[in-house]
Amino acid sequence: MNRMELKDLFIESITDNMKLIIGLYVLFIAVFIATWIFASPQMQTFAGNIAPLNNPQDAGVGPLELFIQNAGGGIMIYLASVFFAIPAIVMVIYNAANISLIGPLFANIMPNGGIMFILYLIPHGIFEITATILQSTAGILLFKFIWNFIKAWRSGGTDGAGEAYEKTKKILLQSLALMVIATVLLIIAAPIEAYVSIPVSEFLMGVFGLR
Repeated sequence: MNRMELKDLFIESITDNMKLIIGLYVLFIAVFIATWIFASPQMQTFAGNIAPLNNPQDAGVGPLELFIQNAGGGIMIYLASVFFAIPAIVMVIYNAANISLIGPLFANIMPNGGIMFILYLIPHGIFEITATILQSTAGILLFKFIWNFIKAWRSGGTDGAGEAYEKTKKILLQSLALMVIATVLLIIAAPIEAYVSIPVSEFLMGVFGLR
């Protein structure tokens, strides 16, 4: 496969599965908002036992560790999605809820903490959340490929596993292409999260007079 064919595969993988990608994005946003709303009372109680903060603290995690954590988790979910694509859906819901919980917590332990959290999340989240959505899409496609391959193999319309694979391999290739795109996005997101997101959020808070 030459460079032009690879480029076409990447573009096709996005366009052919755009509805699924958008649907998973909508699911992520809905869970994120719902979690923020319904978790706020619990976070208010929890925050009462935490000392007030003036700024979010960098956990000291470097870009390599962030990349390995996010990429490794995505690969495991991708492979686990052979089980009816359930892990791929669960990953979207879990990540949305897990990220959203931090918002109301920050809102209760520091001035304008909720706004600062959103400003912190945006620079790297654009890439990282999109990567998560693409990983989940790839996992769903992996299950779809296996399902279609088995159906084609067992049907009378194909002559063995080789022909069944040829008829269904496009789905597998698109699945792998989306994982590659997601990996590139995570490579971009890791240094932004490690070095840029906090300074940018603090700068914007100062610009808007929210500190």
